[in-house]
Amino acid sequence: MENVKLSERVPVGAFYRTNIEAVEDVRSRYFIALSIPAFLLIMIGIGTWESLAFHARSATSFHQYEHYLGALNKIQEGQSSATHALQELANQTAKSRTNISGQYLSNFEKKMAYNQPLNTALSNLLHGNNGNIPLIRGQLKAAAHHYQEIEKQYFSYAQWFLSGGGALIFLSLIYVWFGILQPIGKQSRERALALARAGEFNEDVINTSRVIIMVIDAKGNVVLVNHYFQTLLQWPRTQIVGHPLLNRLFLPQDHASILALLDVGNPEQIQELPILNSAGNQLIMAWTVTPVRDVTGEELLRVAMGVDVTERAAAEHAQQIALLKAQSLSDRLQDEAQQAAELHTAFLGPEQISLPGLSGIAASITSSEVGGDYLDCYTTKETSVLVLGDVSGHGLAAGSIVAVAKTVINQLRADGIGRPDQVLRQLNNAILNTAQGLRLMTMICAAVDFRHGILYIANAGQQFPYLQKPDGQWEMLEIGGLPLGQELDLDISTSEFDMPLGSRLILISDGWVEENAPDGTPFGYERLEQALEDFSTLGDTQLRDALIARLIAFCERDTFDDDLSIIVVHHNERYPAVSEWRSEQPLEIIRISQDYYANKTISPRLSRQHIVLFAEHEWQNLLPRMSQDGIRRILIPGNPFLQAMGWDNLLNAHKEIDNELSLYLHIDTPLQLPITTSTDKVGVISSLASWLAETDVRDDWIDVCTLVADELLENALYAAPRDARGQAIYSKSVDRILNEDEHVSLHMGRRNNILAVQMRDNWGTLTPSTLLQRLGAHIQGHGLIADQGGGGLYLLWRFSDYMQIRVFPGRETRATLFFDLDHPPHEDHYPAFQFLYHSDICEVNHDYL
Repeated sequence: MENVKLSERVPVGAFYRTNIEAVEDVRSRYFIALSIPAFLLIMIGIGTWESLAFHARSATSFHQYEHYLGALNKIQEGQSSATHALQELANQTAKSRTNISGQYLSNFEKKMAYNQPLNTALSNLLHGNNGNIPLIRGQLKAAAHHYQEIEKQYFSYAQWFLSGGGALIFLSLIYVWFGILQPIGKQSRERALALARAGEFNEDVINTSRVIIMVIDAKGNVVLVNHYFQTLLQWPRTQIVGHPLLNRLFLPQDHASILALLDVGNPEQIQELPILNSAGNQLIMAWTVTPVRDVTGEELLRVAMGVDVTERAAAEHAQQIALLKAQSLSDRLQDEAQQAAELHTAFLGPEQISLPGLSGIAASITSSEVGGDYLDCYTTKETSVLVLGDVSGHGLAAGSIVAVAKTVINQLRADGIGRPDQVLRQLNNAILNTAQGLRLMTMICAAVDFRHGILYIANAGQQFPYLQKPDGQWEMLEIGGLPLGQELDLDISTSEFDMPLGSRLILISDGWVEENAPDGTPFGYERLEQALEDFSTLGDTQLRDALIARLIAFCERDTFDDDLSIIVVHHNERYPAVSEWRSEQPLEIIRISQDYYANKTISPRLSRQHIVLFAEHEWQNLLPRMSQDGIRRILIPGNPFLQAMGWDNLLNAHKEIDNELSLYLHIDTPLQLPITTSTDKVGVISSLASWLAETDVRDDWIDVCTLVADELLENALYAAPRDARGQAIYSKSVDRILNEDEHVSLHMGRRNNILAVQMRDNWGTLTPSTLLQRLGAHIQGHGLIADQGGGGLYLLWRFSDYMQIRVFPGRETRATLFFDLDHPPHEDHYPAFQFLYHSDICEVNHDYL
């Protein structure tokens, strides 16, 4: 398709419009020129006519009063028959006084009408008393003289209008001739000459341009074609000009498209359609149509222009075939790259790190479809191990090296090898044997002895780690080494550091210091260390997000040239060796009073699964500290509702059971409503409401239970399903169908005043730290945690009279809420709750973020 509009390349339409505009401009100027003397002539005619009209009226009044004087003389001579004239004068003055007809009266006429001596003298004269004739004669003479003067005055006005107006019209004609008509003529000649030259130029352009041009009138007949039309198509002019456009030039199936293009008349629209030459062969043309309108907007002509794109169309067709083949190949490669990217993501360790003695987060931002960074973690008998590596380059080749690293790490985990130098040495040999020196991998391995708080680190060319001591100060651990994959049996050493409780360790890839600003300045260690100092008081997740935001602001972009990986972990607890905690003997319940907990420190060696805090008054203020210590079982001694549920059962809730409703309500077959799709939620809640109504549950409790069930279902359908890195798999706005191996169900039961609602899912992704942090955040007034939600957990707890959550990690979650139906629903209490976390790795492990 042409980049430049055809109407701009060959401006024939513009030429026609210019001619029309020139004619209209001359017409408008002539109209202005002739309107000036015409206007003056009209005004002079009106003035003259008005002056003569007033002159005639004044002459009539003068002769009338002369007639009245003659009648008065005849009366004085004794001719009584002349009184009828003076009677007419009396009637006229009386009529003027009343002015019934509403006619205009001059001041003089009003004065005559209200002249009392004159009216009295006229009345006496008409009754035969001739003594006042001199008075009447004097008044009549004065009136005749007045109108005689008025008559002369208006006559002079008429003469002035005629003479002065004639002179003014003469001057205006001179002005029109010399000031308007002659310049118009000169400009018209110049414009005509310019248009003639433009016409010649336009005709040259039209006839020399390698563009088909056809001018079509409003009836659809061709009125003009250019030379290129005849040269390209070999049609005789006589067979085209004067004939309908559609007769010979276009295929019948294209007539509708041609007419639509002509009707739209949009020069911006370009459409490719074939045209027939005289031999009947098709040529592909890129057409555009420009309408030609007069100043009123009425369409006069349409100019159709076309560029021969036959060769290009053939090339595009061939290119399209090649593109289809390339697209097929690209789709296959893209699919393979997508699978590789998903596989790479699966290779990475969990985003939420929960190991003996360590808790924190890990994150990796890839710069391409398949990243080259690798991070993971695992536990041995005595250490918690962290690894972070970076393969040289990106893409599928880098992803294959990550796969090798993941395989080696899995084997090391199975063999219980956690010493950093041994980990890196085995990784080095495996990468060298696989890549044959073509790919290298930098890696850092950190192992924390969770028994004694000792940090072991070995580095193979990765960025230096940072250790934050309990006082908040950061220290760079300058540990160097050569990248993996260069030589067999690489010499790697392990460095040892003290890691007190409350310390924090950060491992990073090189992208953090090597990303550049728009001017090429790298982020560097100084800016990284300043950021760590600025954000030293933030939690692990907030610290990671703040560092990413600082880097984005510096680079002025949210995409990066290299992969970015980071691990942030806290060391807050000490444990005995794993073999020591895996005892076959069940641990005893450890009862802690509220006063004791408020003033004492709980040993990190104690299993949180077996610690029960006995709450008394205002215990909810301890929730923020409980979230740090991992205390997740709270019971309220003396609470009648808890006593009714069975106090011993609550104390021994850490023991694995299959059915909480059977244990606490003594029922074997509770109501069970399975879920197969997200759209089942409405029906399940409706069934729950019906069951509650049938069991005589009050309306306010029905409202609470349906609200609770809705929140439980939302959590099971959308919050519980998470991938290997802890990311939510489904968005709440998406309807979904449960997988064959996915099980979600709502259970309900009632015994006397105790009502229970339970939600089960087979994900097992909820952790004690998640619940404790959500509750603690609300108690402190922080509300929801950014990007994590959790408000529903707080509401579920506050609405219930007792909440129990049992989780088998990766296998099952059972959230059960119990309600006391003897009392109306209320949120002004802080009920007891227990979170039972049955970890296959370590019963004393409690992860907190």
